[in-house]
Parts: sequence; C-alpha cells; structure tokens
Amino acid sequence: MSESYFNYRITKFLIEPLGGGDGYDLISCISSIQYFEDLFSPSIFITVTIVDSAGILNSLPNKEKGREGIRGGERVSLVIEQPATKETITLDETKNTYYIYKVHGSTTQSTKEVFTIDLCPAEVFMNETSRVICKYNDTIGNTVNKILKDVLKTSNYKSTNIEKTANKYVFYGNTKRPFTVLTWLCPKSIPATKPLGAEKGTAGFLFYQNKNGFNFRSVDSLMSGFELNTTNKVGITTYFYTEQAPSPASIDSNFRISNMPVFEKNVNIMENMRIGMYSSKNYFFDINARKFNTYNYTLKDSYPLMSHASKSNTPPQIPLGLESKDHPSRLMVRILDNFNSDPADSSPNAPAAINNSTDDTLYYQAQSVARYNLAFSQSLNITVPLNLKLTVGNLVILNFGYITKESGKKGFKDSQKSGYYLIKELSHLFEQGQHKGWTALKLIKDSYGEPN
Repeated sequence: MSESYFNYRITKFLIEPLGGGDGYDLISCISSIQYFEDLFSPSIFITVTIVDSAGILNSLPNKEKGREGIRGGERVSLVIEQPATKETITLDETKNTYYIYKVHGSTTQSTKEVFTIDLCPAEVFMNETSRVICKYNDTIGNTVNKILKDVLKTSNYKSTNIEKTANKYVFYGNTKRPFTVLTWLCPKSIPATKPLGAEKGTAGFLFYQNKNGFNFRSVDSLMSGFELNTTNKVGITTYFYTEQAPSPASIDSNFRISNMPVFEKNVNIMENMRIGMYSSKNYFFDINARKFNTYNYTLKDSYPLMSHASKSNTPPQIPLGLESKDHPSRLMVRILDNFNSDPADSSPNAPAAINNSTDDTLYYQAQSVARYNLAFSQSLNITVPLNLKLTVGNLVILNFGYITKESGKKGFKDSQKSGYYLIKELSHLFEQGQHKGWTALKLIKDSYGEPN
C-alpha cells in the first residue's frame, strides 16, 4: 500500500503545433517533469525534460508550414494522476491552459536529442500585454476581483480564495501590469476580520497561484489554516522524522520525511531589528498640509491580534527591553498624497494624524513589515514522498522527536519544534525511469510550539 503513494502515471502529454492540427504525443519521450509553486509567485511553472530519437525539436509537424519544430508558444496538454490520493495535475484548453515559453539545454547525439521546455499558464502571456489603467475606489479585495476579471480576463480562481479586506485603497493603475499591481496591493491590505485602530492590526496579504487557481490571502488566514468563510480547518497532512526508517511495506513510510530536515532560520534578532519587526518609528509627510505626522509601532501591541501557527500568545522579546516604543530600531518615511482621493472617502477608523487621507493603509506599513518577517521566524526544507494533495498556502503538521539523554523520555515528541508549518514553496519531481516521485517543500512558521 505504501508504494501506491509514490506511484503516479502520466496519461496525456501532447504538444499542439502553432499552425493547428492534432497534438503530438510525447509521453514516451519524457525523462522528468518538475512542477513549481511559490507563495511569492503569481504563477505556477512546469519544466519538462525530453529525450527524443525522432528529431521532434526541429521537425514537429505543422499544419500550415509542414515540419517546423518547436519554436515556443505551442499549447501543451498534460495529465498526471496519482491514484492513492485521487489527485491530478491537469493542463487543458479550459482553465489551466499552458504554453511553451522557453526551450533550452539542447544536446544532440547521433541517436538522440535531449532538451528542456518550460511551461507557463496563459495568464503570464496576458499579463505582458495587459495594463491596469482605470481609477479604483473600492475595498482592495473587490479591486483584486475586478483586475483579475476585467484586465487579466481570467476565470482561473475561486471567489472564496479572494479574501475580503477591511480597507479601501484609491489609486490609478498608471498602465502597470496586472501582476505588478496585485502584488503591490498586498502589503496595503488588512483582513476584514481584524480590528482597525492605532498601532493595532495585522496587515499583509499574498497574491499567488496554486493548483486551485489564483489566491489573494492574508498571512493571518494562511497561518491559522482556516478556510475562508468557514470554521473548518483545511485538510492537513502529518509528517514525521526519525532516523530509523519504517518498513517499506508500512503505510508510515508514506509520511516519513525523507531527508534530514534543515532549518535555514530559527531566529535572527539583528536582522529582525534592522527590518523593524519589534518596533519602528514612522514618519508621514502630508503633501497637502506640508507637515510631518509620526507614530510609533510595536509588535507586542499587535501580536495578540494575529492568528498564529501555535497556541503561543507571547510576542518575541529581545534583550534590554529594546522592543518598546522608546527604542525604535527602524525609521520609515512615506509621503501621503491624497490628490487621487475624495474628501468623503476618508476612513473614520484612521488615526487623527492621517485622517485627511484615504490612504489609511499607509498607517499599516509597519504592520505588514512586521507580519511578513514574523511569518519567516522559522524556515526549513524537507523532502517527502510524492503527494499531489499538497499545495502552497496549506499547512502541514511536522512531528520531531524530543532530544534527551534520559531513557524515560526517549520517543517523546518535541512540543516546541513540532506543530503547524505553512507551505511556502513546493516542487513535485516526476522521474519517468523509476515511476516514482518526490515532493520538496520549503516550510515557514511564525511562532514556536504546537497548535491550539
């Protein structure tokens, strides 16, 4: 039964010529496939390595021009199934339409040719030829919906994956590309479920694509693992690490971390202080009033309002009490420009210092800096048996053993290191020679300890 988790099958791989016509079946030529997702990337990317003995690279049949070869822009159909998880990766002509955007690494021998093609979704091409021009005067969540639908012209997202925001933001697109605008709006966004007010709140969103389409989610909702508009946790898979491998016939072998976990980061106080995670002083220059307004931000005031991966409600502390308002470790300066705004748009929830501007999200610049950095308090890389259920933005549970010399405590779980981890990056590797696959994960966590 354990072997079925490793197994997968590619049931379809067609490259359709630019001039039209039937797709060319290259399943037998696939050497490997790598599939990439990233919370910081607005697009999924796929890399396919092909070993060919028929000269397809330079002689792919073309309905209009005869045999022209692969020149980029060809549409690709791909279906990968994993029976044990009942999950598939499907690229087709409906929502998940992918095209070849790069051909590289070609090596030629007398009997075969090896080359690599990179695939990206249709929206990446649309992004390069689309521009955000209009003025937007709505909550940021609604604006994201409008840009996806009206500018990028995509339906590859669920409305439930575009999280509502508490704040409006008035701006002109200024002919920027859609992906640029959507990622630019992320640090300006405040979850609708969080209170607003001086030095409180938890700003910070992420715009990314995973197997469920495009997502616009707050760091808070991702760390909590709750599905939007519900009280249910997203299905969470549990993995464990032990130096002693279980029997290959055991179901546990499907959920054992295959490599020794490497923590890239546990804590870095100096880096956090320079970023302004613990405390910062913020200056706003009001162009209209021609004066500066200031306020001090401290993480300890906002930490209890955040949703965390663990049950800990104690903010991180640094020596000498330097996390207080009296010791800001970073100074930040912003310009308030309300020429784009109407006086009636001013937010009643904004502090008096900036009540003359609808740009009240600027007040939360310190919050987003702190929230993003806090999310990366811990970072580690692991490799697990192929599991197509996993996707970026979801949580996994990791269980680590308790390190001790006391024989009575051996085998206990480390309650500080174990717990929820958020999938920040994911790479599925399919190796056709072995018909087995692996999933590499980069995981992040914003606090120590196990979940509530």
